[in-house]
Amino acid sequence: MQYLKSDFIPFRPDSGQIIANLEAAYDQWHGARQTLASLPTSMFWQTKGGADYLAVKNGGYDSATTKGVRSTQTEALYNSFVAEKELAKRRAAEADALIEQRALQYRALRLPVMLDKQGELLRALDVAGLLRNDLLIVGTNAFAAYEVLCGVKFPAGNEPTQGFDLAWCRGSAVSFASLVPDPDVEGHKSLMAVLQSIDSTYRLNPKKPYQAVNSAGYEVELLAAPSRAPLRGNEAFEPMVSLVEQEWLLRGKAAFVVVATQRHRACPLYVPDPRWMAVHKLWLARKPERNAQKRPKDARQGQVLLDACRYFLADAYPLDIGFVLDLPEELRDLFNDWTQGAGYEPPNT
Repeated sequence: MQYLKSDFIPFRPDSGQIIANLEAAYDQWHGARQTLASLPTSMFWQTKGGADYLAVKNGGYDSATTKGVRSTQTEALYNSFVAEKELAKRRAAEADALIEQRALQYRALRLPVMLDKQGELLRALDVAGLLRNDLLIVGTNAFAAYEVLCGVKFPAGNEPTQGFDLAWCRGSAVSFASLVPDPDVEGHKSLMAVLQSIDSTYRLNPKKPYQAVNSAGYEVELLAAPSRAPLRGNEAFEPMVSLVEQEWLLRGKAAFVVVATQRHRACPLYVPDPRWMAVHKLWLARKPERNAQKRPKDARQGQVLLDACRYFLADAYPLDIGFVLDLPEELRDLFNDWTQGAGYEPPNT
């Protein structure tokens, strides 16, 4: 199906500023929460043998360790901790209030939103340093970000989904931490650890070790391109690494967008290059092993996203000769089929 430019519903003219304001408030909150996450859980004075010692706990269930007997140095360390933690808490609270205010304005414009449980998950992944560094959002949940990038409501492609798909990207060109994975995993939270910090009922599906499921049946799946194997040593997930099509989602320019949730929180989205997501979806629609019930949705999503790139993202994500030459043969044929149906001539930029 060919989508015309008139099939897309433009956002209101003031939407861009409201979206930017929400992202700025989220950045403030994210910085404060990362500061809090980097600090010890608690620091307190503990009396032993008639002397006071500075005790430190780095987790709710950790045993306290001591930093030494009370002295000028340990008192300065304690006072610095208290001041830094109070400042970060205050900044996080201020940012929370600002986010709620700006999310209300965002929601009033009927802009794309995410479910609150998805927002909670993605905020936790971002604070832990996994989103953008280790993980990309793939699948239908990425389409809210693509609508924001384009500044329009899509006529198709963002149908509700009952799960959440993530792709491992560390070590690839789209990772903020674009170096090869560090074998030292100390201090790095795993995906499962973050999930269980939100909901302790998350467990790996023994029949699908790439999938975690909670007691409510909500599914989180981790996908990985062959080039990303093996994952970091502390990751419990075992994603299938034979899916060559996952390589395509690590190409081009990934995008970071912040949208509102239904209950006026902020949700960070880090998604693949929309051009590569589009041709990836068109390829899935023809993949013989693909669930037949998912193929029509894949085809709609691929088509609407290519048309959106053509109409609204020509500068940032051009469908030009350079892009065509980067496509592997199996995707180039699909793209050529689209250009013929759309009457589109890729420019030589």
